[in-house]
Amino acid sequence: MSARDRILGRIRAAAAPGDRQAAVAAWMAAPGGGPRPHQAMSHGPQRLTQFMQKLDAAAATVGRVSALAELPKALAHELRKRRLPARIRFGSDAIFAGLDWGTIGTSRGPGRIEEPATLSRAEFGLAETGTLVLASGPDNPVTLTFLGETHFVLLREADLCGGFEDFWTAWRERGLDPRTLNMVTGPSRSADVGQVLQLGAHGPVALHVFLLS
Repeated sequence: MSARDRILGRIRAAAAPGDRQAAVAAWMAAPGGGPRPHQAMSHGPQRLTQFMQKLDAAAATVGRVSALAELPKALAHELRKRRLPARIRFGSDAIFAGLDWGTIGTSRGPGRIEEPATLSRAEFGLAETGTLVLASGPDNPVTLTFLGETHFVLLREADLCGGFEDFWTAWRERGLDPRTLNMVTGPSRSADVGQVLQLGAHGPVALHVFLLS
């Protein structure tokens, strides 16, 4: 047997599918799942405060609503403050369908480049980095996340995770299986040209999060 065959044989033995699956299952079942950074271990009010601080550091803004019915009023206020037209585009998510939007004009469907503002619902938020996790699909089309100048996102405070480990556990428990999963941290930005930071380079120029308690 050549040296090449011996090396490949050891690789095959180490990568046996059954062994790998058992190893992954054992790792997932183990408490803790490995070491975590301190900033991924927040709880309670500290977690919420950390998340809001991370959003601010990422140039996103945040507001709080105590009931879902308050969302249209809060959104109307933000649209006026930003001097945006009183209209919003969102998907077929039932959480938005039953709301009284009052004077705000609404449209539903995928994002469009001409939209001044879009609205999505995030499945989870990560206090560790101020990241929003959005699942694609007709309820919240992925194009709403990238098209339109201002992106508004609704997140339940109960869906706020400490870090990535907590998030992946919660994701599996929820049984989500979208075509794509998008992690958004602040508005789009780039400093590729002249090392000058430009917001809105590849997507929305502004991101505002409504936290639903």
